[in-house]
Amino acid sequence: MKSYLRKYELMAYLGVKKTTLSRWIEYYKEFIPSSLQGDVVCYGHEAKEVLIRIKMLREQLYSKPHIYEILLSEGYPRYGVDGQILTT
Repeated sequence: MKSYLRKYELMAYLGVKKTTLSRWIEYYKEFIPSSLQGDVVCYGHEAKEVLIRIKMLREQLYSKPHIYEILLSEGYPRYGVDGQILTT
């Protein structure tokens, strides 16, 4: 059985506030695998890697659009609304 992370677990892991994490998830949702478990949104463990990278880039004062381009150029997988990897 695949395990998932809740938003509060990601907040603790990254050491960021809920509002910060929510903004990142909304803006970079293509790169963050998620699924609905009942009425709760859960995130795959792959989300930790991309969120750590986003945090590092934000700390280096990169803009949100620039971070998006960096994630694309570094080859991070993109996910659909069903949590499956998109093929291009």
